[in-house]
Amino acid sequence: MVTYCYFDGKIMSAKQAMVSIYDIGLLRGYGIYEALTTHNGKPFMLKEHLERFRRSANFLDLKIPMGDQELTQVIQELIVQNGYKESNIKFILTGGNIVAGIEFDSDFPTFYILVEEFSSLPEHFMTKGTSVITHEHQRQYPQFKTTNYITAVMLQKQRKEKGALEILYTSNGKVLECATSNFFIIKNNVLITPKENVLLGITRKVVIDLAQKNNIKVEERDITIEELHQADEAFLTASFKEVVPVVKVDEKMIGNGHVGPLSKKMFALFSEFTKHY
Repeated sequence: MVTYCYFDGKIMSAKQAMVSIYDIGLLRGYGIYEALTTHNGKPFMLKEHLERFRRSANFLDLKIPMGDQELTQVIQELIVQNGYKESNIKFILTGGNIVAGIEFDSDFPTFYILVEEFSSLPEHFMTKGTSVITHEHQRQYPQFKTTNYITAVMLQKQRKEKGALEILYTSNGKVLECATSNFFIIKNNVLITPKENVLLGITRKVVIDLAQKNNIKVEERDITIEELHQADEAFLTASFKEVVPVVKVDEKMIGNGHVGPLSKKMFALFSEFTKHY
């Protein structure tokens, strides 16, 4: 089956797309990344993802070579041409070919869009929960979605050995975010999630909005590691994972070690929302 992508101003087979060996994204790691899924064949929260993508681009002084309307049209065409029931969509933008060893010309970026088949997590992640391992780390420029995933990539072997779904970053006694997800704890029926020094995820935002609309209290604030250990429940959120209950952190159980009622409710609310999106 041919996989189609957008590259260098046109849609083509992914096998035809080639990034220059002089690209600053490869040579200096200078680039940004955005990712979203479809629900019912429609890009989920596309406006919010594009807004975040542009914030990241502006921060790195990168130019996205098309407007939102054209981007939306390209995405729709890629969805149709690839023909998946549901899709993962990824944007990658770098400064293009390197200039003078460590500079770039913002008028000639590298930009491409990948579309892959979406595969939901097995049901047992929702019914029995999952585990995460912790690692002391704070991402550089955490409020922006850059292509720097070095720490996350280096920890994948350890994550798999521990049977964990994610890596939870902590720093100076505070819980931050997972390598590719946001993190929530629940205490006394209150959802609590970090707001500082994390990437503000789009799925995170949807979950917060759904909670508030259903009279569930939400606090966006720092979480200490001690609070994490004393939490009644926990879950993580991400575009490619959606809402996943967490019942174990490292070797310590969260609450009674089972998926709690509020985690189940948030999963159900999110599922219902996406079903009718």
